[in-house]
Amino acid sequence: MRSHGCGDLRQSATGQAVQLCGWVDRSRDHGGVIFIDLRDRSGTVQITVDPDNGAEMFAVAEHLRNETVIQVEGKVRERPADAINDKLSTGQIEVLASSIRVLNSVKGNLPFAVSVHDEENTREELRLRHRYLDLRRERMNSNLRLRAQTIQAARRFLEEQGFIEVETPVLTRSTPEGARDYILPSRVCGGEWFALPQSPQLFKQLLMVGGIERYYQVARCFRDEDLRADRQPEFTQLDMEMSFMDQEQILELNESLIAAIWKSVKGIELPRPFPRLTWHEAMERYGTDRPDTRYGMELVNVSDLVADMGFKVFSGAVASGGSVKCIAVPGGNDAVSNVRIKPGGDVFSEAQKAGAGGLAFIRVREGGEIDTIGAIKDNLSDEKKAELLKRTGAEPGTLILFGAGDTATVNKALDRVRQYLARELGMVKADGENDSWNFLWVVDFPMFE
Repeated sequence: MRSHGCGDLRQSATGQAVQLCGWVDRSRDHGGVIFIDLRDRSGTVQITVDPDNGAEMFAVAEHLRNETVIQVEGKVRERPADAINDKLSTGQIEVLASSIRVLNSVKGNLPFAVSVHDEENTREELRLRHRYLDLRRERMNSNLRLRAQTIQAARRFLEEQGFIEVETPVLTRSTPEGARDYILPSRVCGGEWFALPQSPQLFKQLLMVGGIERYYQVARCFRDEDLRADRQPEFTQLDMEMSFMDQEQILELNESLIAAIWKSVKGIELPRPFPRLTWHEAMERYGTDRPDTRYGMELVNVSDLVADMGFKVFSGAVASGGSVKCIAVPGGNDAVSNVRIKPGGDVFSEAQKAGAGGLAFIRVREGGEIDTIGAIKDNLSDEKKAELLKRTGAEPGTLILFGAGDTATVNKALDRVRQYLARELGMVKADGENDSWNFLWVVDFPMFE
């Protein structure tokens, strides 16, 4: 049916006769010559249809609708210098068609445009109802490829390390896990039920007892719990179990696995060893057990500085067993106005969503002077002011935001505000840049909070 993928052709193929199959991404009629962008899983190439090469073929090309499936025969030629498309990997060549055969035509209007990369304006339920069209889009196609490449890289690494892939049962008995089980009735055993596994936990432990020693599986797991941004009823996890290994060896193995995946799939060398934080230090410095360490603005505990000050919002929080913490936003004086921090503002709203009643703030001016609204400045001695600036490392132009209350809420609110401002102020680099990946081990989690 075809000799090449649409996206595989390059200048080296110039002069070759080729056969291509794919979907019509778009079609353009330029004064008697028709240009078709033909797409398949490998990419897109331009097909040029000239009426001099056959009136019947040209008549077919005139009536092609987007997403029509066609087979094209033709010859590869270089594009004129003024027609080169640098945005396409095939942008220096085109295929001059000699015949076009329609394999599957489009009879009606599509529910949404596939070739236009604008998914935001397409309702999700519409995309899911016509999933076969949605999957043709470049982003969705790339997601599936990325997933496949990741699994392939993981399998290669683990098998080199002596792991054996074992498929464990999906129909099993109910075992205690973190969520409710999905239950299936058994036809052959009346009144009995199967449970779908929340993880292969018991099976992989049996494998260790059975002497397998190193097991892995790309496992389907099922949990009957409410939907959240990072949760869904069924998911896939890379599941592993190892015998005769201590914590250091397990961390080293997983570091190597992650580094191998990033090298194979993204071509990025991750710096190793990954830094480590204890759970307590992560909560104290970042307010979360999964901190983003790509930028500063760490949480600074100033409870001791404000415990006896006249500002009751601060002193009251400390007296009741809570804490007062702050983050220093470099350049925040210019970037974040008072309106954004007060009720109704976007920064205030982020803190409120995390359970905080609001944010107190001060601005550091030239000479280390602080400017604020309210009672903070009047109740902060020069000595404590100097200590505050020292702890936060605040320089002129810095905005200092405070959270006060029970420690859990303060941590949650400042963590949310910190991440929000980092995105707003451009502190987070785009995925794919070498320094945008900061892996971190958080260790010594408490058994109970």
